[in-house]
Amino acid sequence: MSKSPPTIYLFYGDDEYALQGAANRFKARVAESGSADMNVTTLDGASISLRELTAITHAMPFLADRRVVILINPIKLSTGKGQRKKFLSALETIPPSTACVLKVESNLKPGHWLMKWAQGQKGRAYIKAFSLPKGHNMTMWIQDQAKSLGGEFSRQGAARLAVLVEEDPRMAAKEIEKLITYANFQRPVTAEDVDLLTPDVRLGDVFDMVDAIGYRNGEKALRMLHRLLAENHPLQLYGMIIRQFRLLIQVREMLDENPRASYQNIAKKMGVHPYPIKKLLPQTRYFTLKTLEKIYHQLLEIDEDIKTGKIEPTLAMDMLIAELTA
Repeated sequence: MSKSPPTIYLFYGDDEYALQGAANRFKARVAESGSADMNVTTLDGASISLRELTAITHAMPFLADRRVVILINPIKLSTGKGQRKKFLSALETIPPSTACVLKVESNLKPGHWLMKWAQGQKGRAYIKAFSLPKGHNMTMWIQDQAKSLGGEFSRQGAARLAVLVEEDPRMAAKEIEKLITYANFQRPVTAEDVDLLTPDVRLGDVFDMVDAIGYRNGEKALRMLHRLLAENHPLQLYGMIIRQFRLLIQVREMLDENPRASYQNIAKKMGVHPYPIKKLLPQTRYFTLKTLEKIYHQLLEIDEDIKTGKIEPTLAMDMLIAELTA
């Protein structure tokens, strides 16, 4: 007798690219039956009710073994202890004919209530973390991705690309494909190839924009923003800005603890490449830790509004920069 597959799939972490890839693989399995339109539903916990979730997860699959329900922002459906209990009860009643993916775009601590619940489901729930590769791990990730596509990166080439893309697997994946194609899948991609085809302009412009925000130069900050928007997707660019301020918070915290800390030591503690930390250090003088935390909180709120369609990304960034430089 074969073992039944899990009903609940808890995917969580700060690697949005890997999370989306895992969700897409679920969709692809259903698509093989030719009935994806009828059997795949994506829901947002910030805008649906428990009654709607129950109705959709209990619907029978159409000409397929299972249907897939992807629930983003599941924690939004469980605000308050009473609501949380109802939410977990709803999950426990989902039939085996449905694969319900809970997509949490943040890291969950081991003691988090949703993690503890999933761990107690005895094979009915599957848990997987998707954390952003950092430092040495990003270099290895690039080499592994290239190999999976039939190409190869030299150690130096992967390390150079890791610096340029920072913690952005989506950007890295795009550049990996371009670079192994340039090498015609016949030789390893070198650091020289990366420098030729992946210039540092994107990274430099982001630093320049944050510099302008620090100096309260709204005109220059907006000019840099729209230069970046001309070359990058708004959501991708917004993710870059969020990462920049997240790194600034970490560096500011370490400098507050030890003002004489070198960028090499800070990078080692953070588990990232020293290059971006060296460029970040001068920017920390523009901001206190309290100011950075306030900005980061605003960025996360706007990020949620963008992803739920409450505001257009370019307008959101324009308004934020205008506020920060007022």
